[in-house]
Amino acid sequence: MYSFVFITHGDLGKALFEIASEIMDVDLKERAEFFTIDFSMVAELNGMQENLEKAVNSFVEKGSSVVIFVDIFGGSPSNIAFSFAKKDGVDVVSGVNLPMVMYALEHRDSGEDIEKMVDGIIRSGSQNITSARNLIKKRASK
Repeated sequence: MYSFVFITHGDLGKALFEIASEIMDVDLKERAEFFTIDFSMVAELNGMQENLEKAVNSFVEKGSSVVIFVDIFGGSPSNIAFSFAKKDGVDVVSGVNLPMVMYALEHRDSGEDIEKMVDGIIRSGSQNITSARNLIKKRASK
């Protein structure tokens, strides 16, 4: 079982979760545990670290592995979250996008180990990044 934590600038994590729920047409409140830490430049980083630690520990105590999603690698949210990747059953994925969230929620109860789960999340996210112009060029050259 997986639980998910989003630590992003602004309301990005919350928005991605809500949109995924709508697209999947599923009441994900029963399928996924969810915690968002909204980050703003005025937020106190120590308080954010404490909130994140409480959320991660709560999920781990319930028997969940935890995937923490952050928006930008190297930003304050990722700098805070990356320290939690040292914990067993916890990983951090940066560059979160909607396909990544949908993959994670769809595979929440898959029983996959965390490495396979994270590989699938990253693969799903990157497969959905493309250039329309490049696709047109490739199709025209066939």
